[in-house]
Amino acid sequence: MSNLTQIAILLQRVILPINAIIGIMGNSLNIAVLTRRSLFYHACSRYFLALAGNNLFYSAIMITQRLLSNGYQINITTNSIIACKIVTYVSTLSSFLATYFIILASIDRCCASSHNAQIRKFSNVRVAHWMILLVVGVLALFFIHILIICKLDPGKGFACVTQADTTYFQVYIIIQVLLFAVVPPSLMMICGVITIKNMKRSRVVPISISRFNRTENQLGQMLFFQVGAHILLTLPTSVSYLISTLPNPTRSTSTYAFAAVICQMLFTFSIGMPFFSYILSSRVYRKQLKRLIYKIFRKRVDNQDDPSANQNTIHQGTAVAKP
Repeated sequence: MSNLTQIAILLQRVILPINAIIGIMGNSLNIAVLTRRSLFYHACSRYFLALAGNNLFYSAIMITQRLLSNGYQINITTNSIIACKIVTYVSTLSSFLATYFIILASIDRCCASSHNAQIRKFSNVRVAHWMILLVVGVLALFFIHILIICKLDPGKGFACVTQADTTYFQVYIIIQVLLFAVVPPSLMMICGVITIKNMKRSRVVPISISRFNRTENQLGQMLFFQVGAHILLTLPTSVSYLISTLPNPTRSTSTYAFAAVICQMLFTFSIGMPFFSYILSSRVYRKQLKRLIYKIFRKRVDNQDDPSANQNTIHQGTAVAKP
């Protein structure tokens, strides 16, 4: 085992648990805050909620599986062909869903900021629900072939691999690279530019709906920060994945393997990043988070033992117990 391999294993043992904890706590708080009344009835919040739910699952399940597999060599995918297929399928689907939920939110901001009333109608909660279901269904069907082409390779220590010796697989790899490394960043940046132009040309809104629009603007800021962080943290993974699919001598070196591990850890950190980008970019999110924390703290204080209340309870219980 080379020094770079040992360093990669050690880094994963240290960093992946941190990423999992950040992802679980951050996305749980995102769900709690985004379901509050002031944010819940906005279409963009539904996309953020779908993203948070997906990321919470990825943090709790997939990062833990990766930690056991890469950090401690406890890999369930090498012991069962069923586990190999299911883990690969779910991991791939969840990774793509995180990206495409952000794309949906970007498209929603384009619609919400448009000066065309017909286009603005697409920015509503009902459309958000249907779009989320549509994306989940399409991607789930698109990757269903993973359950067929994944196998355990005896020549590689029964590692869980995909069958790379077919033309179908080679075409699939090209499409997957485009859908993960090329299309999403392009769509996010295009939607961002259009939204910025629409916002610059927007007029002053009536006072009666100003609060709603202020929240809409805050959601737009949250999205811009989220898109920037997502692209920065996932772009290295996209590049490494692209290198691994092309015929070149680099992909077989220990240096590339070490770089790929670093890129993958950056991707796992992007799963918990929305929480920090929301805090930094949105005043309404910080306000609702403070209210949520205060509510939880106040409830705990109210539930603490009160000697006088306990005495009253005891006296009442004694009085009831008398014949």
